[in-house]
Amino acid sequence: MWNSIYQKDSEFIPMLTKPVAMFENPFLKSPHKLVLCDMWKTNDEPAGINTRVQCLETMERLKNDPKTGFRPKVPQDPWFGIEQEYIVTRRSDNFPASYEPKDNDYSTLILYCSVGHVHDRNVALERDLSMKHLQACIYAGVNVCGCMRENGPSQWEYQVGPCPGVEIGDHLQMSRYILLRLGEQYGLRVTLKSVPVRGEAFFSSGHLNFSVRKMREEGGIKFIHHAINLLAKSDPIPLLKIYDQTLDQGNTERLTNTSGRWHPKQDEFVFAGDRKDFTTIRIPPLVEAEGRGYLEDRRPPSSVDPYAAAAGLVRACIFGDFLRPGNEQLKDLSVWDKDPSEL
Repeated sequence: MWNSIYQKDSEFIPMLTKPVAMFENPFLKSPHKLVLCDMWKTNDEPAGINTRVQCLETMERLKNDPKTGFRPKVPQDPWFGIEQEYIVTRRSDNFPASYEPKDNDYSTLILYCSVGHVHDRNVALERDLSMKHLQACIYAGVNVCGCMRENGPSQWEYQVGPCPGVEIGDHLQMSRYILLRLGEQYGLRVTLKSVPVRGEAFFSSGHLNFSVRKMREEGGIKFIHHAINLLAKSDPIPLLKIYDQTLDQGNTERLTNTSGRWHPKQDEFVFAGDRKDFTTIRIPPLVEAEGRGYLEDRRPPSSVDPYAAAAGLVRACIFGDFLRPGNEQLKDLSVWDKDPSEL
């Protein structure tokens, strides 16, 4: 395996692949398998693009943090979920496949979850792709929990999770592979770019849902608030760089473009109230009603590296690795051993 095909011959580096997860093969059916591998320069040195290794290391910190020596009395048991959005585009110019640019104002074209909406073409084909992808993922053993039409033109979404620890990356990456393979069969181009066409008001995200055991137990909302407090008092730049490692930095445009009011602001943190939908961190209504559950970070783009993002969010809202000066007291990990009544 080579490191890339977009380099000079002298820059090619042979890579080793190591299997890390196995799924049923929805294309050839049982007993055939799909095997997910990560990449290594040598048997002992991971490739630079292999963020799975760093993710594993961060999840191990939750069991025993070598920096502080903290070992929780009860396992943290981190769960993640990712809402993967994607857009079906034309091969010629990356515009939505079913909506002509000359006929539509994308800043006002909101189709959220609708059926039977007026369109130019291809929507039935896109929906069939979405459903076939869901079925293929279920067959493969990918932990998907739903799919839907999203709010933008030719935009769709499916949800992966909850998955423990590093498995969120394994399952999301395999789901993406299956989606792109099916797109080939349908003759459709699927893009995971957060901004397929620069300057246009249609974007895609990869909202990241996260919890540890304390958040999911009775009174867990207090631990959710504690985690959000760490995020709100952290320097956002390191985590945003982890969330968007693409060369074009399209997520910056997605988070700062104000033409689409339904997209999150990149620095607004809300703990309570009625308008949490479009904030940086969202507490879902059912979580607030039950007083426990998970938080949702709406900043990651659709092209998010799930391994890097999961590790980055844990570092930010559990360990406080990106806290601004003057907030060091929030790094006290003993809070995760407390009863909710003590917070």
